Amino acid sequence: MRPAFWLALALLPTLAVAQPARAPKAKVTAQDPFSELFDTACMQHIGAPARLQSLMESNGLSPLQPAEAATLLQGQPGVAWMVPLASGRYAVSWADDGTCTVYAEKADAALVQKGFARLVQAAPKPLQVRSLPGRGPLSADQVAIQYGWAMPGQGRLQVRFRLVTRQAAEAGVQAMASATPGEAMLEQGVPGS
Repeated sequence: MRPAFWLALALLPTLAVAQPARAPKAKVTAQDPFSELFDTACMQHIGAPARLQSLMESNGLSPLQPAEAATLLQGQPGVAWMVPLASGRYAVSWADDGTCTVYAEKADAALVQKGFARLVQAAPKPLQVRSLPGRGPLSADQVAIQYGWAMPGQGRLQVRFRLVTRQAAEAGVQAMASATPGEAMLEQGVPGS
C-alpha cells in the first residue's frame, strides 16, 4: 500500500463539495464515513466514470496497478483506488460495466446499513425506490440489502444498489456497497459513458 493514498484521503470533505447537488433533503443528517464515500464516489457519479476519475485525480489519488485492482474488480476490467480516511481504509472501484463499488476494511454494520438505506431512499424525482430481495448464499455473519430506482410504472430498474456487511472481526472487508446500472439505464447506453 502506498502511504500517500492514505494521506490524500483526508481530503474527503473536498470530494463532497466538488459534486453536483442532488435534490435538497428536508433534514441533513451527518453520514458515517463509509456512506459518505459511497454517496460521493458512486451515487454522485452513476454513469459518469470520467467525472469520477477526474475527482480522484483532483484529490491526489492515482489508480491502483491492474494487479492490485484485480481483486476489487472481481475479474472485471476497470479501475480502482485506495481511499484512506482518518476513520479507516477504504477502496473504490469502477468496473467497465458501470458498477461502482466502495469497500471498507472495518465498519459498524448497523451504522452502515442505516446510512445506506438513508441514501438510497433519497431517490431523485421522478425515480421511485424499490426494496429488492437479497441475493445469496451468504455466510451466517453477512447481511445483504438491495434497493433499486425505477421510473413510475416501469418494471425495469434505472439503478440497482447492494450493500453487504460482515460482523466477523477477521473479515478482510466488513462493508461493500455497489451501484450498478439497471436494465433501463443499459438500454439508454449510459453505463460506461
